[in-house]
Amino acid sequence: MSGEVMKSIKNDVKATILAAGLGKRMNPLSSDYFPKPLFPLGGDIPMVETWVNKLANWGVGEISMNLCVLRDTFKRHFGSRPLQNGTVRFLDEEIPTGTLGGICKQALGDRAKLVYHPEETRPDFPKFSGTTILAPSGDIVSNFDAADLQRMYEIHKSVGAAMTMVLTPVPWEMRGEYGTAIFGSAEDLDGAISKSGEIVDFLEKDPNSPSNLNNASIYMIDMALLEYLDPFRTQCSLDVENPFYDFGKHVFPALLGKLDYIQLPKEFKLWGIQYDGEWFDVGRKRDYIEVHKNILKKELRLPLQYDEFEGGYIGRNVSIDVTSTTIIPPVLIGNDCVIKPGATIGPFAVIGDGWTVEENSQVANSVLWKDYSVISGKNHHAASIIRNGITVNGSIVGEGIVETDLFEKVVSAANDGTVTTVDLDWIPDGKRE
Repeated sequence: MSGEVMKSIKNDVKATILAAGLGKRMNPLSSDYFPKPLFPLGGDIPMVETWVNKLANWGVGEISMNLCVLRDTFKRHFGSRPLQNGTVRFLDEEIPTGTLGGICKQALGDRAKLVYHPEETRPDFPKFSGTTILAPSGDIVSNFDAADLQRMYEIHKSVGAAMTMVLTPVPWEMRGEYGTAIFGSAEDLDGAISKSGEIVDFLEKDPNSPSNLNNASIYMIDMALLEYLDPFRTQCSLDVENPFYDFGKHVFPALLGKLDYIQLPKEFKLWGIQYDGEWFDVGRKRDYIEVHKNILKKELRLPLQYDEFEGGYIGRNVSIDVTSTTIIPPVLIGNDCVIKPGATIGPFAVIGDGWTVEENSQVANSVLWKDYSVISGKNHHAASIIRNGITVNGSIVGEGIVETDLFEKVVSAANDGTVTTVDLDWIPDGKRE
């Protein structure tokens, strides 16, 4: 990216990352350790940090996040490590205000509407002075990079869109799990961004949608649109009269003239670009394991902090006897790990820093976290050991001593040291949030 382009972006674009979700489908990990956007990828890189770095590489000078649960954990993390090209500002939300509220408050700052007054804290920073907001969801993992952001920006400006969203194809049988968009007409383009066109309809989680183009939760929005929408914002509840707080439920229908209680000017155009590169919504624990398979296959591009070897990636100070250990690629073995004779590692095993895998144990299709006590604020440090002869498959292990076989399980340790083991697909109260 040229210096001139980066200077232009720095003056005109602010990034407002959505990171205030409750993440209940990731419990108990998201309650015992840290919020979903901080879940590590490839052993050490938090999901949301991939966005911070690519935004900084594009030239964005102002980056903020809205936070709700475990806010101090975010601040400890970003305060404990240097970032490329800048810092991150945080917006605390004691009460969630929806996707629209989270973006409006980050963009409009102390001029944004308060919908929970007096309980709601007013942003302590001014309205952004540029014209454009880039708003990705903090739990999206993608190869959408600085060059794609630049192309999106150029399209957004050239067509005069009020809002441009990234769309990515999903399997037809899964379209009922996503919001899908329908182009009126679309121009074919070369590269990972393969189409560009005006959106004429949007269907929220409709299994009969005529489109499989999923809302990829990456938005480019004109400040003028946010200033127009902000006065209409309501509390984040369907119980209020004329609710207006969610992009999929309210903003997109309003832009398409389908929301009867809010009429927007016709010049507010909703645009879409189709992105055919790697993209993942890490909504479930099973998705988190699947993302790591794509990282190990090198389909998702990440700057991993480990050396490559013929079986995958390996860290520093690893004790392993390759003559008596079976490695089934691809794998990632972090720093300071001990892999004892007779152990089998892989395929698709991610073993974070500091683990010991004892004799005749097997780890496959699983993610084992390194010690995160500094970031999570835990007051204890547990050893991280897979005991002799134990099999771990299809599981996520936060920490601890594993003494029983695990198949599609999650092992998590609370702040008091209590260890919880649940099924991989377990959700508290059966709720999907």
